[in-house]
Amino acid sequence: MADGLGLGRNVFSRMVREERSDSCLRVNRYPPLMCGVETLSGQNLIGFGEHTDPQIISVLRSNNTSGLQICLTDGTWASIPPDHSSFFVNVGDLLQDL
Repeated sequence: MADGLGLGRNVFSRMVREERSDSCLRVNRYPPLMCGVETLSGQNLIGFGEHTDPQIISVLRSNNTSGLQICLTDGTWASIPPDHSSFFVNVGDLLQDL
C-alpha cells in the first residue's frame, strides 16, 4: 500500500510501532440492539452513530447483519448490503491524511 501511495516502505510500520504512536489493534463487537430501544427523539436506534475511523484502516465483517452505510461525496448515505463471506475495508482518517 505504501508503494502505491509513493511513500517509504516502512511508513505504516513506524506509525504503529513507534513509541509515541497512538495506533493499536482493536477488536470491537457491536451486538444487536434490543427491539423497542428508542432515542430521545423517539426513533429506533440502529447501531453505531455517524463517525469516521481515526485509524489507518478498519476491517469490518457484517456477519450477515445490515446497517453499514457510507457517506458519499455529495453528502448522501448509501447502504452497504451485508455479505457473510466478505470483509469491508475502510480507509481511516490517518491514511486519508497521508
